[in-house]
Amino acid sequence: MITKWLNSLRIYSLSVIGAHVLIITFFFPWLVFYIIIVPGVLAVFYMWCDVVHQIEEANRMEILKLLHTTDNPNTKEILAYELHLHDQHSLAGDRPFNSHGI
Repeated sequence: MITKWLNSLRIYSLSVIGAHVLIITFFFPWLVFYIIIVPGVLAVFYMWCDVVHQIEEANRMEILKLLHTTDNPNTKEILAYELHLHDQHSLAGDRPFNSHGI
C-alpha cells in the first residue's frame, strides 16, 4: 500500500514539475536557454578538450616508446625532433625539450 502511494505521489510530483517547466519554457525561453544550453555547451567543450589532450598524450607516449625501442641513430634523431615539435605545439603548453630524459 505504501509503495502504491509513493508511486502515485512520485508520478504526481513529476507531472507537476513537468507542467511548471513547460509553462516557464513557454513564457521565458531565454531563461531555459541560459540554464540548460550554456552549461551543456560548456560541458561539450570540456569533453572535447579532454579528448584532444588524451590523444596528444597517447601520441607523445607512442613517440617515446618508439624512441626508446629503436637502435638506429638516424631514426632516434628523427623521433627526438618529432617529440620536440610535439612538445612545442602541445595543448598542455611548451615543455622543455629534454623533459623525456633522453
